[in-house]
Amino acid sequence: MNFKSKAVKTVAAAGLILSMCTGVAFASIGNATVTADSLRLRSQAGTDSSTVTMAPKGAQVTVEEDAGNGWYKVTYGDKTGFMSGEWLTVSLADGTVIPAAQGTEPEQTRGLITASVLNVRSGPDTTYDKVATLKGGSVVDIVADLGNGWYQLESGYVSAEYVTMVGADYEGSSALGASATAMAKSLLGKRYVSGASGPNSFDCSGFTYYIYKQLGHPIARGSSSQYYNSGYFVSTDAMQPGDLIFFFDRRFDSSGGTLPTTHVGMYVGDGQFIHASTTSYRVQYDSIYGYYAPYIVAAKRIG
Repeated sequence: MNFKSKAVKTVAAAGLILSMCTGVAFASIGNATVTADSLRLRSQAGTDSSTVTMAPKGAQVTVEEDAGNGWYKVTYGDKTGFMSGEWLTVSLADGTVIPAAQGTEPEQTRGLITASVLNVRSGPDTTYDKVATLKGGSVVDIVADLGNGWYQLESGYVSAEYVTMVGADYEGSSALGASATAMAKSLLGKRYVSGASGPNSFDCSGFTYYIYKQLGHPIARGSSSQYYNSGYFVSTDAMQPGDLIFFFDRRFDSSGGTLPTTHVGMYVGDGQFIHASTTSYRVQYDSIYGYYAPYIVAAKRIG
């Protein structure tokens, strides 16, 4: 038995003896201080259990018992649950101090909602009741990846199919563009069909039209109509993921030079764009620095 468990069990046993002799219930085995920036009070002793509330750094909790495997049953405010001892400095009733093993809680995982609307359910399956909805482009904290195609949030459970992981410092300032980019990537390989606008085949403007319509930001149909009527112009040197990128190649101009574009795609970062290509007749990646570079005429941002 390690020192930590032995010390806790010794104090707990002393409390039980005192309770038997005096008839007074022994309330706790000590107190603890949170050392993480924020620490979850969970419903059970394990990281796969739901979050009851969050305690900030420096918060004081009452330790009710050692729950084993590095977890304590604690009371924080008016709520009782379990906290990991890795981020608690525990002071036992006999004066023993058990320092926290870690300084901070693991980096928070965040997710970007890529569906136009995503249901939050009471359990990790579509058979459970809907308890809330999330709009496309929303950024949420992921409490746990259940490993079965579902994520646990503070408010319930969502399908992982419609969530793209983002960094802990992601602020969502370009959430719409990031969401559009994630959806564009999910459509790679779909067929090019003239006049099609999804969900299984697209032409170039039908592809961008479909994505922003799904995200609740409908845009014009047709590359020149999108050029004239959708979003606002940005420098091609300052493009961000989700921006529309327009091309003009007179070899494919059937308007006699009266329209500004002959093709449109979506910039996705790292010098690449995704588009419904008339070369391969599918949705694919291409570079803005290669064949297409001389034909770029403008970029626009939606939202």
